Amino acid sequence: MATQRTQIDANQFAYTALNTIHFRDCDNYERQLKERLTVFLMAKYLIDDFNDLENRTFDGTNNNDVALSKLGFDELLKKIETLNQY
Repeated sequence: MATQRTQIDANQFAYTALNTIHFRDCDNYERQLKERLTVFLMAKYLIDDFNDLENRTFDGTNNNDVALSKLGFDELLKKIETLNQY
């Protein structure tokens, strides 16, 4: 369990995000498509960045950190605070 990381399917997340947003109706189809494409790409790249950060940050073999599962609560909070500075 300690070796499991959170991995989100970027495409599935982007499609879900796209389906949950109400876009305003207009006759300018190019604009509508651009808005939808922007939302899709933003969501996809956000998750790609998250997955990359998750892989780099929580891999104790690459960054010589103690496994997070072995940290105490206070130590874990300090670690998370340092990671949240992006």
